[in-house]
Amino acid sequence: MSSKASEISPIQRNIYRRMYYIRVIFAIIAGVLSGILKLEEGLGLILGSSFFILTYLLFRFGIKSIYTNVKDTKKFYTTGIFSYFLIWYVIWVIVFNIIWMR
Repeated sequence: MSSKASEISPIQRNIYRRMYYIRVIFAIIAGVLSGILKLEEGLGLILGSSFFILTYLLFRFGIKSIYTNVKDTKKFYTTGIFSYFLIWYVIWVIVFNIIWMR
């Protein structure tokens, strides 16, 4: 284990975990909306990206405790980004196919 990983305090781990789960919830919401609204190609990508940016704004201006306790700005922007887009895309495809492909 690297020394940088051991420097993260339990409070910061809890904050990163909260950021991750909030982004997962927003990914599910964005995926369901993309599927229900029958968004295709670029419009769906715009909606999914907009919801990710919305999570950034929520952490930056809405939930002040998250922004003030995050020491590493790179982690602030990238925590949960891969999971967000993967979950959003999978939910989008599943909902779209269930509702519109008959």
